[in-house]
Amino acid sequence: MKVRGSISFLSVVLLFLPLTKAFEVPYPQSSAEIRSSIVASELVDGSFAAPPQNSNNENQPITRQFQLGSGTMAEVITCIPPKKRTTSPDMLENIFSSLFGNDNKKSSPTNSRPTLAFLHGSFHASWCWAEKYMPYFASLGYPCVAFSLQGTGGTPVMEAGAKKVKIASHVADLNAFLKGLSDDDTASLGLELGNDPKIVLIGHSFGGLTIMKWLEQIYDDNNTDNNNANNVNLAGVGLMCSVPPSGNGAMTMRFIRRSLRDAWKITAGFVMKKAITDKAICRDLFFGGTEDENGISDEDLERYQSYFLRDTVATIDLSDLAKKLPSALADKETGRAPFVDRLPPTFVIGATEDFIVDSEGVDETARYMGLDQPLIVDSPHDVMLGRRWNNGADAVLEFVGTL
Repeated sequence: MKVRGSISFLSVVLLFLPLTKAFEVPYPQSSAEIRSSIVASELVDGSFAAPPQNSNNENQPITRQFQLGSGTMAEVITCIPPKKRTTSPDMLENIFSSLFGNDNKKSSPTNSRPTLAFLHGSFHASWCWAEKYMPYFASLGYPCVAFSLQGTGGTPVMEAGAKKVKIASHVADLNAFLKGLSDDDTASLGLELGNDPKIVLIGHSFGGLTIMKWLEQIYDDNNTDNNNANNVNLAGVGLMCSVPPSGNGAMTMRFIRRSLRDAWKITAGFVMKKAITDKAICRDLFFGGTEDENGISDEDLERYQSYFLRDTVATIDLSDLAKKLPSALADKETGRAPFVDRLPPTFVIGATEDFIVDSEGVDETARYMGLDQPLIVDSPHDVMLGRRWNNGADAVLEFVGTL
C-alpha cells in the first residue's frame, strides 16, 4: 500500500513541474568522437580488430564492439597493460606443464594481477570508466575492461525500436561478458587474459543493482541452465554508490520527506531526462558543487550531457524491475543476501556528496553484501569523474591489493 501511495503522490508532484525549454545538446557523430579512446577498424564480418599495441598508446583505452555469448552486439572498452616478458623459469615451467599435461596450471598472462571489470549506471556507458579509472589502474598493472549495457549508444537493444530493457537482459549480457573474458570460453572475446582470469567486478549506481541480480542468479542452486558460478573466477566484488537492493522507491520517499526540491531534481533529472538538458540539475545529480569545487567545467558538463543523450536510447524497465528487486530474497531480519556466505571478498563504497543514493541506501547495500558498514569517500555520485576521482580509486586499489 505504501508503494502505491508514494507513486500516486509523486505523480501529483510531477503534474505541477514547470516545463522549461531545453537547449540543443551537441549530438556526437560517432563513437570516435564521443570516446577519448582508440576505435578499432571494422572487419568484413562485423567484428573489430584491435590496433597494435605500442609504446605510444600503452594504457590507452580501446573501444570495440563484440558479439557476446548472449547475442548482444556490445560496446566494450579495454585498457590492458603490456604483457611482461616471460622469464626463463616461466618458460621451463610452461614446457614441463605442456609435456606432462599439468591441467592444474591453466594458461594465463604473466601479469597475475586480477582483471578489473567495470559496469556503469543509468545515463552512462563504459566511457565513464575510461577517462580516469582504466588508465590509472592499467598503469599499475591491472587489466581493465568495461562494457556498455543495452540501450546505450554503443550497444543497441536486441529488440529493434524498444525503449525499455528488462533486468534479465542486462544480467544475461553481464554473464556473457564475464564468461567471454576467458580465452577458453566458446564465446571468448579474445582479450588474451588467460583461460581462467581472476576478475574483480565493480559496479556503479544502477550497475551495482545489476551485479546483485547477477550474483543472485549464479548462486542459485536451482539454476540448472549452466554452471555459471564455476565459469567465472570471481576474485572480488565492489559496489560504488550503488542503487540499494530495495531499488529507488524507499529512497524517493525519504527524499520527499527531507526536501521536496531535491526529490523534484532527482525525479525530473531521470524520469523527464532533464539531466541531459539542464546544467544545474546535471551538476547536482552527478558531479556536485561548482566547477572550482569538483573540476567539472561547463564544457565538460556539456560533453557529458551529450553522452547522456546518446546513452539513453532505451532505459531500464522499472515496472519489471519492481517485481524482481534483490531485496525480495534478502533475510527479513538482517537484510543479508541469501548467498552472502558464498561471496568472495567484497566492498561497498558510498560518497559524502551523493545526491542520488542516500546514506540509508548505502548502509542497506552494505548489509545486503554481508558487511558491517560501507566505506565512505569524499566525492559526489560520479566517483570516477571530476577532481576527486582518485578518492574512490585509491579505496579500490587498497581493496584489490589484498587479493
